[in-house]
Amino acid sequence: MESTRYEQNLAGHDGLAAAMAVASARARAAVPVSTPRERAIRDIATGVAAPVLVGYVIWLLRTAQDRHLHRLCFLSRDAQVFSEIATRLAPRLGIRLPMSYVYSSRRTWSLAASDPYGLEKADWLFNSFMRSNAADVCARLGLDIEKFTGTLAAAGASLSPSARADDPEQNAALRRFVAMPEVAEAMRPRIEQMRQLVRDYAIQEGIASGSTGLVDAGWTGRMIGALHSVLTSADLPAPQTFFWGHEPRASGWTDSEFITAYMYNTVAEPGVRWRVPDVPYIVETFCMADHAIVSGFSRTPESGRIEAVLEKSNAPVSAWGFDVYRAAIYAFCSALSLSHAGDDIRPVLSSLLYGFWITPTEEEAAAWGAYPYDSDPLGRATLPLARAFTEQELKPLLHGDGPFEQGNRAWLQGSLALSGPAGRQAGAILSPQYATLGSPATD
Repeated sequence: MESTRYEQNLAGHDGLAAAMAVASARARAAVPVSTPRERAIRDIATGVAAPVLVGYVIWLLRTAQDRHLHRLCFLSRDAQVFSEIATRLAPRLGIRLPMSYVYSSRRTWSLAASDPYGLEKADWLFNSFMRSNAADVCARLGLDIEKFTGTLAAAGASLSPSARADDPEQNAALRRFVAMPEVAEAMRPRIEQMRQLVRDYAIQEGIASGSTGLVDAGWTGRMIGALHSVLTSADLPAPQTFFWGHEPRASGWTDSEFITAYMYNTVAEPGVRWRVPDVPYIVETFCMADHAIVSGFSRTPESGRIEAVLEKSNAPVSAWGFDVYRAAIYAFCSALSLSHAGDDIRPVLSSLLYGFWITPTEEEAAAWGAYPYDSDPLGRATLPLARAFTEQELKPLLHGDGPFEQGNRAWLQGSLALSGPAGRQAGAILSPQYATLGSPATD
């Protein structure tokens, strides 16, 4: 079996990176595929995703051991794959540390930390990959929009699904809506109930402890900040948090006493030298989970235990190729030699990510561009990761006669790779400046 370009990259280095090249090749041989799409899913899984995820988990386990933590809690959904990898690697690294998979979501934690009389300042209500419309805001608050149509109208908010918070007028109107007294009064008991449920769940699962390590992919820290607010307001201890990458913004949260990042941190070590443009989109895709978003928590009457409310399946991701992807990740873990586990391979991981995300082949773009990406807290904005441009859409870039619009395509270079000769030409024009862009606009 011929080496992939990612395996050749890994094999050009010593130690752990070279071992990963061998593991990738063995994993590809161990996972059968029947279509070009499955082949592209498998080959990126073994050659890019697995090294990127496994490198983080090895660092995570060793760091947790060095800090004498008593437990690791992996947050749904992004940390599900980290949990699976850690369970497989920890015994081989000689690390004995209790680990559990715990449920969380932006909707539940952010709501629990909200002030019912200051919802107009709660950016999580309005922001996501696709900015909120009126129905989204009501859904995030758990309000029946039919009962608040008059209040929305009084605030000047449009009920049109296409009127979103990226329009300044609609944004202002939606903030006026959530500031209305009737909204605040409706939300006060909801928020108080969610706050108590989140606190009790944190105690139940061992999250509310300074000797616990909370594991997630990243990014702005807003959700972790919400948890800290909920815990500290009740005089409960907060956990340490580990991110793959951290890029706090004005609407986010950070605290160097509690947050440690592996690959990059825009406000502390290790800095941004290994950050790849738009990297949250890549890593969130690699962190796909097999269940839906947590919509709430409930207390079991018999036992008093707190349980997450969610659908137990994630049908769009399953249909895309989840089983092939995860099988490839697990095969990589089984095949990987850990004799050089202490190596720092972050520069190599950055180059793997850059090669895939910035210069994908058409086959890679077709397979991974079909991934049903969704960064919305309620799963209401699922779109393909990449989508071909029309020649008309590319015209401003090719002829320099107007602004070029990426639209709602999360993967720009994948979309260009699917756009034929004009897309390749546009990619060549855009690549030099794209390579220097900072973090994506979404948070």
